[in-house]
Amino acid sequence: MTATIRRVVSWLKGCNALKQPPVVLSRAARLFSKERDLRMVWKVAKRGRHSVLAGTAHFFPYRFRQALREHIGAASTVVLEGPLDDAARRKVVSAGSGRRGASLYDALDAATLRKLEQALGAAARPPSGSALLWELLHGGPASRLSNELRPLEPWMAFFHIWTELRTRDGWIYSMDLDAARIAAGLGKDVRYLETIEEQIETLERVPLQRWVDFLKRADWDAYRRDYVRCFLEGDLAALTALAQGFPTFCAPVIEQRDPVLLERMLPFLERGNAAAFVGITHCRGLIALLQARGYRVTQGSPRGGPQPH
Repeated sequence: MTATIRRVVSWLKGCNALKQPPVVLSRAARLFSKERDLRMVWKVAKRGRHSVLAGTAHFFPYRFRQALREHIGAASTVVLEGPLDDAARRKVVSAGSGRRGASLYDALDAATLRKLEQALGAAARPPSGSALLWELLHGGPASRLSNELRPLEPWMAFFHIWTELRTRDGWIYSMDLDAARIAAGLGKDVRYLETIEEQIETLERVPLQRWVDFLKRADWDAYRRDYVRCFLEGDLAALTALAQGFPTFCAPVIEQRDPVLLERMLPFLERGNAAAFVGITHCRGLIALLQARGYRVTQGSPRGGPQPH
């Protein structure tokens, strides 16, 4: 019996499953599903006008669709950080291809490149007797990595690596995309805080060295494990501290954008009954800015009610 099954059996016994089978079985099924409670959500209020601010994980191994439906369903206006349609994605791909400046691949040292090759894994190879011929024909893992990364802008090259690693670990869900789809399905009034061109310009302003430094020192497994734990627990302080080492946690992305995001969000918050979704690393700054504007911000938690910030 696996450890997971033992925990479930023990939990079922503690819940007195025989007396409450529908509820218990539903909760047991949830343990094996990818659906989770959303704790990174805040109630924002001023002068009797109430809205919701939710911090999103752009990619995550779990989904929050039930919580998203509840918040979006109750809102008159849904505010998203930026567009996520096919046209926006095409613009991102176009901007990130055809590198014009420095290469992320060329900025990495040999040890980091070897670590990346190992993390990404080599393509399936023939038996050792013909391995040399295989390498001559296909160039080996280093050549493949070079061919993939060198044509890309540094930010696109980084996210090419990051996306590949996330996908292999099952990080296939996007809160932002789910929110956009749910809002469209419910016929909500959807507004964007930024254009895709502004978001691309921001990525281009991230210093090359930040991408390099993260790749050199990254402990992929530890970072992903800690990020998931902090997010699911709703621990914004711990997640913010962890994220400070991530390449995009820098002035052009965070400090310079937070005031702009707030100013563009305020008209919807002033009217009230809005649900705003922004990347979780913006929430600490936005909460402080909102409080300075006289808003009361309380964190919603399924573990015991609102928690003041």
